[in-house]
Amino acid sequence: MELSSFLVNYPDVEVFDLILSDLNGVARGKRIKRDAIEGVLENGMNIPFSVMALDASGETVEASDLGLEIGEPDRICYADLNTLAYCPWGSQSTAQVLFSMYDYEGAPVMIDPRNQVRHAVELFKAKGMNPVVALELEFYLIDKERNKKGYIQPPISPKTGKREESTQCHSMLNLDDFAEFLLDVDQCCQIQGVPADTAVSEYAPGQFEINLRHGDDPLLACDHAMMLKRIIHQVAEKHDMQATFMAKPYGKRAGSGLHVHASLVDDKGDNLFADGEAEDHPLLRSAVAGLLETMQESTALLCPNINSYRRLQPNLYVPMYVNWGIDNRTVAVRIPAGEPHSRRVEHRVAGADANPYIALATVLYAMYHGVSNQLTPPAPQEGNTFEFDNPSLPSRLPDALELLNGSKVFNQYFGEEFIRVYSACKEQELLKFEQTVTLKEYDFYLNTL
Repeated sequence: MELSSFLVNYPDVEVFDLILSDLNGVARGKRIKRDAIEGVLENGMNIPFSVMALDASGETVEASDLGLEIGEPDRICYADLNTLAYCPWGSQSTAQVLFSMYDYEGAPVMIDPRNQVRHAVELFKAKGMNPVVALELEFYLIDKERNKKGYIQPPISPKTGKREESTQCHSMLNLDDFAEFLLDVDQCCQIQGVPADTAVSEYAPGQFEINLRHGDDPLLACDHAMMLKRIIHQVAEKHDMQATFMAKPYGKRAGSGLHVHASLVDDKGDNLFADGEAEDHPLLRSAVAGLLETMQESTALLCPNINSYRRLQPNLYVPMYVNWGIDNRTVAVRIPAGEPHSRRVEHRVAGADANPYIALATVLYAMYHGVSNQLTPPAPQEGNTFEFDNPSLPSRLPDALELLNGSKVFNQYFGEEFIRVYSACKEQELLKFEQTVTLKEYDFYLNTL
């Protein structure tokens, strides 16, 4: 939508949120008054380069060399009007728009995850292919009050007044219990143009999944995922709850994932994976082979935090091994059931805590690697593949980062500077954890040693 039309349609908007995604997928930026928005959209927004070198706690990672080392310079950010939307929450009438970062010569800054998605799409378009993608986000609603031990707990049902403690996967009753919350999420999505589709009660109390419809603009698909997360947080607050996209908020309950669906279409929009049987399709097999060959070295990008690795546990429908299969939820790369025209890969490794731009760029770069090199995968697997002897994903963030740093594929496609800065940010988080004395250490050692 053009700005002039938007201002006419929303005459009461007082402020605009100018949003940039950092490496963690956290919304960073500025809030400006209505009378300043035209100038910002025309001339861009200056913001410190170091906003792309923050750890999850928001502290600048000086080891990235994007901060004091180079004098804390600015970079310029430009808006994408495809993301201009009214924000139907809060006491002040607000709109938002997403930005991408550039240098002062006009070149995209490749530390910006949004620019990585653009680059991945351009690689495919140069081959006459266009990715069609969809993202599925799982999350938990939690009570604002903690239990007696100080830990999080499921919310009290607005309908029954009771706290659900049992697992009711795909329960319609659970959807009914939180129908008002889900209705408000849906209404916000409609106002912001976010193509939310199915809502599912997932595998634990208070856990839900909201799917985004597939589309042929991968960058906009990631934008919609960012917008959906903001909507869910804001609507949860309205209903006196919290929402979390932590990969594993409860130690003994299911984790939350970010599943990435992707296919390739030609210039006419025809699915290039559609012909014949999935397990014999050369292009599909090459895309799968690229995903499998790079899966271990991509794990640090898809499971970016220490908590991410608590999710990688057996018997909870979370991939732990390098494998693929047809209509099999125990594998890492699944080819869902359905008609040939809808055939796609579903990449199931990423946690809900992953940056959606980085997660999608990772999947697309890996697919491109497989397609451009005509790689061949092993045979698809059937049955409970947790019982098979497959190569395993790294189970700790330090091991995953070591594999990522040594990856020729991702250093090539993401660029060495992106991998260096990303790793520096995650290594600082690791150091903070290692220097923190936890409650569990008191339980184990305080009175026993």
